[in-house]
Amino acid sequence: MKTNQSVQPGWFFRGRQQYLALSEVPRTMNLTASEVTDAVSLGELRIERVSGCKVVALEELFSWIEEREGK
Repeated sequence: MKTNQSVQPGWFFRGRQQYLALSEVPRTMNLTASEVTDAVSLGELRIERVSGCKVVALEELFSWIEEREGK
């Protein structure tokens, strides 16, 4: 019997790495869209593609948020 793990829309897994869709980052992390756009433009957040969607690795996203809070 196969168990169903529910995954929220916008969340992706590749191997053991977890990703969040770029469009979901502002809502999920309580940021503005311009803050996320600026971080991507400045190369502070690296974007990857999973199943055709632009995503950010959660580990990298949390590191970026910790870095921002330190400023």
